[in-house]
Amino acid sequence: MVYIAQDSLADLFFTFTWESSHATHIENYMAVDVSYTRDILPLGIKSRTRGLGEGDSVAMKMDSSEVPPFKPGKVLDMPIARFQAPLINGRYIKPRIGRFYPKHFIESVPGTRPDSDTPFRVVDWDRSGFKADLNHPMAGREVTVKAAITKIKKHHGAAGKLKRWPDSILKGPGMQARLPETPTDFLGAEPFKRDDESSDANFYSKPRMVHHMDSRARQNIQHAYANVLAGGMDILDLMAGHESHLPEGIEPKSVTGLGMNKKELEANTSLTDHLIHDLNEQPEMPFESNSFDAVICTASVEYLIKPHAVFEEVARILRPGGVFAVAFSNRWFPSKVIRVWTELHEFERMGLVSQYMIRSEQFEAITTLSERGWERPKDSDDRYAEELPESDPVYAVWSRKKRD
Repeated sequence: MVYIAQDSLADLFFTFTWESSHATHIENYMAVDVSYTRDILPLGIKSRTRGLGEGDSVAMKMDSSEVPPFKPGKVLDMPIARFQAPLINGRYIKPRIGRFYPKHFIESVPGTRPDSDTPFRVVDWDRSGFKADLNHPMAGREVTVKAAITKIKKHHGAAGKLKRWPDSILKGPGMQARLPETPTDFLGAEPFKRDDESSDANFYSKPRMVHHMDSRARQNIQHAYANVLAGGMDILDLMAGHESHLPEGIEPKSVTGLGMNKKELEANTSLTDHLIHDLNEQPEMPFESNSFDAVICTASVEYLIKPHAVFEEVARILRPGGVFAVAFSNRWFPSKVIRVWTELHEFERMGLVSQYMIRSEQFEAITTLSERGWERPKDSDDRYAEELPESDPVYAVWSRKKRD
């Protein structure tokens, strides 16, 4: 048995959990090739994992010095002329309450490089000015961290580049949480407009028997769904294709696929039934109320042009206490994706999906999950296997239908 020593190289799987005003948040991050000689880890992790072996883990509250503090002095009132966003897709971006933007959108930010992509948040605005929160998105959060040792590779010297793992892990989290008691303004400037407004039936008439994510990412979606799916359930796979990403080992009572291409649905071996239905044309679904224990939607929510109506329908067809789980990555069909999706940071997209759920007033116990940092498998059918070192990130949001 090999144990962590002062000069070890190891892979650590981190799980960070925290709460916001409307949801529970889980951030999973696979830290590969962690050097115990040179790298910086969350305070206390090195000392607590030394002497442990593969499969062991430690959990602790993250030290307050590791989480950026919230500083009221970093919330600044600015004239509207200071917001200098570039043209994006031929349109001017306006500041919207609750949204995040890179700091280089603000002219002459004190202490910030003019090309900085570090985010700031608009917390208020009117025609004359806006209030910019320059604090880190995780500022002031209380975070619990768990580190699991998945692999101990070898002993080595101090050569190599120092990695600050907390900086990598906390780059993004926080942006999915909305301001307390204030919905984020996602819905300005025709958010559901698409480059291609032609019939979806024509676009999806050709079967696409391909994977839109690498095999590690698909496995991570299965793990995400394992949090909420169980045997004996009646499951609806919404906007389904040739694969349903169900966790291995569960035995549902039924799995119904609702999608756009007959051949893809027929090729999906997880389905017990399927039907063709265009949600963008008709959000109402041909199911009785209280028909399903779970509804899943994988890599498709970004195409809905009437999401509020669809989420209302999902609530109708779910049984009380039933779960609605949505998962996605950072790829899509450019011509069919909704405009707002392309303008958001990856973590903000979880906030958008959460807000769909909140707006319906029929869901509770909202949870978001991010999964990042995994090495990309060298799959022969993955055209990005040699170009991208990391697996596609996975983001998920789930909640439960309120009980009467």
